[in-house]
Order: sequence, then structure tokens, then C-alpha cells
Amino acid sequence: MLQAHRLGHGWTLEAAVNAYAGLGGCLTVQQLSAWENGKSRPGERHLDGLCRLYATRPDRLGFATDYTPGAPVNDAPRPVRTEAAASAETPEPHGMLAERRTILRTLLTGVGLTLSGPVLTALADVRRTMAETLSESLSETTMEQWERSAAEYGHAYQMSPPGRLLADGVLDFVEVQQLLARRQPSDYRLRLCRVAAQLAGTAGIALVALGEQREARSWFRCAQLAAEETGDRALRAWLLAREAVIPFYFGSPQAAAELAERASLVAGNTACATAAWAPALEARSLARLGRADDARQAMQIAERAFARLGGNQKSDTAYGYTERQMRWHIGSMHTVLGDTRRAQASLDEALTMYAPIEHLDRALIALDQSAGLIHVGEVTTGAKVAVQSLELLPTEHRTGIVVARAREVASAIPALAGRMPAVRELRDAIAAAVPVLPG
Repeated sequence: MLQAHRLGHGWTLEAAVNAYAGLGGCLTVQQLSAWENGKSRPGERHLDGLCRLYATRPDRLGFATDYTPGAPVNDAPRPVRTEAAASAETPEPHGMLAERRTILRTLLTGVGLTLSGPVLTALADVRRTMAETLSESLSETTMEQWERSAAEYGHAYQMSPPGRLLADGVLDFVEVQQLLARRQPSDYRLRLCRVAAQLAGTAGIALVALGEQREARSWFRCAQLAAEETGDRALRAWLLAREAVIPFYFGSPQAAAELAERASLVAGNTACATAAWAPALEARSLARLGRADDARQAMQIAERAFARLGGNQKSDTAYGYTERQMRWHIGSMHTVLGDTRRAQASLDEALTMYAPIEHLDRALIALDQSAGLIHVGEVTTGAKVAVQSLELLPTEHRTGIVVARAREVASAIPALAGRMPAVRELRDAIAAAVPVLPG
């Protein structure tokens, strides 16, 4: 019914979200889609906002039942029961409890031992009610499961298609959001906020890969709000560095350098991967700005910080900073600075450290190699390397960030070389590599 109201207005999901924002609300396309598909239920504040948006009542949106005497049946449908909705329901009326007791007493008298439909339903209701009662208080086991889930996304980001990573991460984020809406012990609330920040950061990473810059920024800012509650400087610095990737790949190296510098300042003396990763990103941004000496100095800071990292901080996850990433970023900086020999050596070394299924970084490294070859006049070879990097990518990984980098490489090819077959092939490959967005 919620979807029907949106379609009745002729709105897409994005248009409905924009209209909601016009009323002073804050909502994402993913949240609205989950509510429309019964995967979760809006809280009281959002339900009120939806009623204002569509100028109607909760029962007409499918989130309540109209018990007004004489109300038309079609005007008050009972929504499909979801677990999220069930947990928010009020206690059952006394008559329903009495009916359930009567049904269950048949088991004591020997009548109904065949476990008829009503008996099984009553048993299920008793069990579900207790499960919901117990789930109101978050257990240590459940908390640890959520922390493991956030860690698993950190491992999956290199191999999982960004569209799938986004969908899965946001669905889990909605569940954590619902847990945070309940009263939780202070230590659990802090841990949930950390998980929420990581999941929102995961959504941001996926959106950056898909080329959705504006929405990615919004998710990183949402993640920062959750991270600020934790007081975790390393987490806040990580989110800033991840956000800096947006302007780095989408045309604003100055903004990327400033965000990366801010990430370093937030990290401070905290022993974390961002202490090395942020200055490396700053160095690459400064190189693009033509500030060669500053770039080299920033990369030296990154290398010294990397040497101090512990094993966990060098882990192969979205939250770590690995040796292969360090090699790649050094090579990337030298590529821009025109030191092709050092650049190719570092990039070749980095590529040997990646598995074939780790698609995104491998493609970006190959495009850096292509840029280096074009810079020294090897236009044909550089164009062929770029074409191969695109063609080897599975369709679901041919995303906005890769296409944007390929276009940047192609734009550096001298105009006189534009008629070369390899250059035409590169332009055709870029045109064919349309970013695949999640459905």
C-alpha cells in the first residue's frame, strides 16, 4: 500500500525521497524500498512523515488497521506480518489470550493430539512472543554476531560486486538502526554505533565504486554521526580517508588532499591503518596538483607510518592498509610525477600481490600503468593495457570509478594520436563499459 501511494503520485523512489526531504525529513531510497517491500517498518517519526507526505493515515499506508465501526473493509487492510512489524505490535487483547489458552488446553485433555492448524498456530504464537520479548534486550551473542558481520563486509569489499555489497550492507544497516532505536545498555549502544558506522561506510565504499558521488558523501556523513558517538578517532579518520577517494577519482584533487590531511589530523598519534593510508592519498592528490616536492614528502610520512603498523592494521580488509596498497599508491604517485621507471616497478610489484578475483584494485592499477606508458609516448601499448583492463572486468565490476579513471587516461592521449586503431578501440571500450547500477 505504501508503494501504491507513491505510484499513485507518479513518483520514482528517488522522487518520493526528495519530496520527503522537502517536508524537512531525511530518508534514503534504500529505506523507503525496504518499507515498501515489507523488509522493515518505519519508526514513529518516519511514519508520521509518510502520512504527511501522502496526506493520509497509517492504516491506509499498510502500517495499522482501522477499527472504526462501519469502516469499509478495503479501507483498512491488515498488513503482512513481518518480524519488524511484529516486534512493534501492542499486547494482544484479553479475548485472544483466552482463545489461545483454550486451544492449548486441548493438548492436556488428549483432544487435538493431531496438532491441527489452530493448535500449531497457537504454539507458534507463544514461541514467537517469547522470542520477541527476549530479543528486546540485545544479548552478547547477538552483539558479537553484528560485529562479525561488519568485519565480513570489510573482507568482501574487494571481491563482491559493489551493487550486491551495497544492497546487503544497507539491509543490515536497517536492522542495526532498529536496534539503536530501542533502549540499550550504554556499552552495547557504543558497539552498535561502531557497527552502524562501519556498515554505513561499506555503503559509501560501494557507492563510490558505482560512481554515485553525491549519495556516497551522504552515507559517509551518516557514518560520521555514528562514529562520533563511539569516540573512536581511528574510525572517524578511516571514514574521512574513504570519503577523500570521491574527489580524488572524480575531479577535485585539492578537495581530496584537504580531506586526506584532515583524516591524518584526526588519526593523530592513534595506531591505525589510516595513519599511513591518509598521507599516501594526500601524496597522490598533491602530485596531481603539480606539487611534486610536497607529494614526495607526504609519501615519506606514509611509508614511515606504514613501517610502524602492527599485523592487524595491515590486514587485507577495508579497515586495514596492506603492503600491496602501499606499493600501488607509491607507483600511482610516481606515474603522475613522470618517474615512469619507479612507477612501473611499484605497480608491477603490487599487481603480483593481488588475487585474480580482486577486481577493483587490479583494474585501477592497470589503468595507472596505462597512464604511465602514455606519458612516455607508448600510446599504442598504453591504450591496449587500458582496453584489456576493462575487458577483463566482469560486467558487474565495470562501475563508475573504473570508467571515470579510464576516461581520464584516454583524455591524456595527444590529439595527434587520436586516429590510432588502439586509441579508437580504447574509446569504444569506454563507451561500452556502462556502469552497472543495482536494481
